[in-house]
Amino acid sequence: MLVVDDDDDLRRSTALILVRHGYVCCEAASSAEARAVVDFEQDVAVVLCDISMPGGSGIELLRWLTADFPDLAVVMMTAVDDSSVAETAFDLGAFGYVTKPFEPNQLLIGLSGALRRRELEADRKNHLHALEDTIARTQLLNGVVDELGRRSPEASVDGAEEIERLSLAVSLRDEETGRHLERMSRYAVVLAQAVGFTAMPLDDLRVAIALHDVGKIGVPDGVLLKPGPLSPDEYAAMQRHAQIGFQLLAGSTSELLLIASDIAMTHHEWWDGHGYPRGLEGTEISEAARIAAVADVFDALTSDRVYRPALTFDEAIAIMSELRGRQFEPRLLDAFVGSMGAIAEIRVAYPDLADAQGRIRILVVDDHEIFVHSLVRLLGSKTELKVVGTAGNVAAAVAAASSYSPDVVLMDFELPDGDGPQATRLIKALMPAVHVIMLTARTDDDSLVRAIAAGCSGFVRKEDTVEQLLGAIIAVRDGEPVEPGKDLTPLLRQLRPTGRGLGADISPRELEVLRLMATGIANKQLARLLGLRLNTVRNHSQSILGKLQAHSRMEAVATAVREGIISFPNPSST
Repeated sequence: MLVVDDDDDLRRSTALILVRHGYVCCEAASSAEARAVVDFEQDVAVVLCDISMPGGSGIELLRWLTADFPDLAVVMMTAVDDSSVAETAFDLGAFGYVTKPFEPNQLLIGLSGALRRRELEADRKNHLHALEDTIARTQLLNGVVDELGRRSPEASVDGAEEIERLSLAVSLRDEETGRHLERMSRYAVVLAQAVGFTAMPLDDLRVAIALHDVGKIGVPDGVLLKPGPLSPDEYAAMQRHAQIGFQLLAGSTSELLLIASDIAMTHHEWWDGHGYPRGLEGTEISEAARIAAVADVFDALTSDRVYRPALTFDEAIAIMSELRGRQFEPRLLDAFVGSMGAIAEIRVAYPDLADAQGRIRILVVDDHEIFVHSLVRLLGSKTELKVVGTAGNVAAAVAAASSYSPDVVLMDFELPDGDGPQATRLIKALMPAVHVIMLTARTDDDSLVRAIAAGCSGFVRKEDTVEQLLGAIIAVRDGEPVEPGKDLTPLLRQLRPTGRGLGADISPRELEVLRLMATGIANKQLARLLGLRLNTVRNHSQSILGKLQAHSRMEAVATAVREGIISFPNPSST
């Protein structure tokens, strides 16, 4: 808590009340002092601010705080019970309002309400981000499942490629990495070979088993990533992933997906009938699901989780041996323990890589094979990048984006069945967070305007160097502008107006930032011009993007122009 009041006695007594009730407090005697505290104190959650102060009013301080620190809860204090003042404070973003003199309980109730509202705002933002992430992962999963379902019975499965794509779809941040699916599905194949499993090709078995936890897409992250024990309700929510996984995979004519749906439903069933969701026992559980259960539990025990560190092989085997004949079929567990040499080799070959998540995933869309091959080789030499796929036309680009979930698409302008702006529009409709950088030799205004309107994040000319391309990729990832190579103002003037009502809640400070973003300057320069910290500018930029439903600076500026939020007068009228 930051208590701001020029009355020393009142300020100190207010802080004392808060400290006695468990809050940590700091104090400021003026608006300028308060700004300095907030600028350098990272843990301020609530500012309790007097309205009337010398050297700058509390209302001005409120305006500044809500502009630059939207996550702060500000509660105003005043000795004048004036409804118009209260209305002004709430219009500017105050979370609460108390009239002096106040009883301790009045103050505490006001602060409790402000904190609750702040918590709800944070939950709302987190929910929106989680929803967007879940939608993207579900689209990716559906793309993989659809392709598997269309595969002819005699066609072979590319196990390595499918496992990687499934890893992206069901990746659950710290709890389950892509390497978990790689390892446990390979452990399962080792076990299947050890017991002479012949019900299906082993490559198909690998993919089917890798689909075992797809239902976790429908489980809230707060449950999946909870570091402590689950409540009964949370445990019930976790258990539902088996049924959700079955529903996602069932109903296909593909034999592989039918087996995968059974594994998804039954891999938590126990040999003695005490598992879930149906309480099956013994051979009522398919052999593939029983194999998956052994491999899954072993890798879970020997991997770091949010609720505990990884166990050693010996510790994991000791725990699983206690469950021999109860959770695990004795024949399968014994065969697995006897295969520890092969299991250890897989563990060494597929460790969890902390930096794997930091690589920027690239999809290259161009119909010139020699150019694509050269570009893929050049980009592949950069440790911060990973080329996940290529496509040669609009249809293939949309399918590849849905399947591979890239962070950045490098898009050629001219394609055999359409063009880059058309492909960009279709990809952005499916995956709004994807950044599209246009690779073009065309510089005519009409082409560039169409690309901007489609939602591209920037342009790179085909004659530019690889380092310039790399700089553009990193820039869009970091929320920085991509050097356009020409003045974009004439292009922005040509954008067709829209009326979606976006940006109505953009604050005056955010509008100031947005106008400077439209000039193409970097965040550091923007911060210097406004006298703000770089992190503050970045927070404003993220807030602007959220309010405009944009995912890059160019997309935000284009949306703002089309919505009439910012404009560029003709030079003759300037």
